[in-house]
Amino acid sequence: MSIQYTKDRKIISKRFTIEAIEDASANMSGLCLACGAERDCCEPNARCYPCEACGERLVYGAEEILIMGLVKS
Repeated sequence: MSIQYTKDRKIISKRFTIEAIEDASANMSGLCLACGAERDCCEPNARCYPCEACGERLVYGAEEILIMGLVKS
C-alpha cells in the first residue's frame, strides 16, 4: 500500500471499514483521516473540515472516503 496524502500534503493515516462508512453516511457524519474520530453534520462530499477531537482539518464525508478508496479490506 502506498502512502496517500491530502491536497495540502498531510499524510492520511486512517482507513475505515465499510460498516463505519455506511454508519457515517446514514448519520450524515464525517470521519477524520488523521485520528479516525466521527464528526456530526457533514455533507457526503465534505472535505477538509476541522476535527473536534484532534484539531486537524482532515474530516471528510463518507462518500468522499469511498471515492478516495480508504476502505479497509
